[in-house]
Amino acid sequence: MKRYLSELTHEQLGFLLPRSAVMDVLIFLLCLLFGVHWLHALCGLLLGTAAMTVNMALLAYSAEHAVDRGSEKAGKRYMFSFYLIRFTIMGAAVAAGFLFEPFDPVCTYLPLLYPKLFYTLVGVKDHLRFRLGEKAKSKDKE
Repeated sequence: MKRYLSELTHEQLGFLLPRSAVMDVLIFLLCLLFGVHWLHALCGLLLGTAAMTVNMALLAYSAEHAVDRGSEKAGKRYMFSFYLIRFTIMGAAVAAGFLFEPFDPVCTYLPLLYPKLFYTLVGVKDHLRFRLGEKAKSKDKE
């Protein structure tokens, strides 16, 4: 069986999806506290998380396969075509969230921001760990 996604992509989706599930539960509970209908919140979160997952998988797939296109120009065209596909999918998800009854628009939109949030937090954590390690090394030298 041919694998379409690399081990690195599986690893990154393995990083994103459990965190997304936790965030979805937290947002769902907040929605209940603020009086959002539970079904609208749930449908919106499921749609947004599905769109985010497809977006990340397509991004990884296109980045991995763009280098096999033979030339820089062909690779750029390939990446741009996947860019259009990815943003069409995300735009359709957000539009559905705003236009159709079973979806809460905010709950549909928020999961699309998860990758930025999660990867930023990883960077902040790594930066803090590095800075604390540097301070410990400088104290040891004194």
